[in-house]
Amino acid sequence: MAAEHALPFAVVILAGRAGAGDVDRVGEMVLTARGVGAHAIVVALPRGWRAPAHGRVVHVAPGSAPIAAVRAGMAQLSNTPARYALLWPLDAWAVSADRLRALVNEVQRELPSLAAIDGEDVDRAPVMIARDAWLDLMTLGEHGIEAVAARRGMHRVVADRAT
Repeated sequence: MAAEHALPFAVVILAGRAGAGDVDRVGEMVLTARGVGAHAIVVALPRGWRAPAHGRVVHVAPGSAPIAAVRAGMAQLSNTPARYALLWPLDAWAVSADRLRALVNEVQRELPSLAAIDGEDVDRAPVMIARDAWLDLMTLGEHGIEAVAARRGMHRVVADRAT
C-alpha cells in the first residue's frame, strides 16, 4: 500500500486573508495537496472567491482572524475518513511538496497529536493535527496552535530546508 493511502488525511488551506494576487498561489497549493496524497482538500477563502479546481471551498469574512478559517475548514472534515488534518497557511505557500511529504510520512510512522517541520513558526507553517486533537484546536485556537501544542505536545520533523 502506498504511503499516502496508509493514513487518510485532509489538507485545509488557510487563505482567509487572500487577495486578488493570490489566486495562482491558492491553485498551486491545491495541486500540491493532491500530489502529496490528501484525501480531502478544503480551502478557506474570503467571501466572493470561486472554488479552485479539486478543492472544496468555505468562505470566511474578509479580514477575519485566522482561527475563523481554521474552524470553517475543519468543520468540513467531520464526514471524511481523515485521521489527520494538515493545516497549511497561505503565508507558507512556497513550502515544497517534498517537505510536506516528509511531514506526512513522519506522521504516518509516529502518529503524534501534532507535528510540524522543525524550525518553523507553527502559527505560520504547515502543521498536522490528529483527529482526536481537533476539539482542542477548535476551543484553544484563539491562542494559536502553540496553545494546543502546550496541551498535546508537538512532534518536530526534520525536513530538507529546500522549498
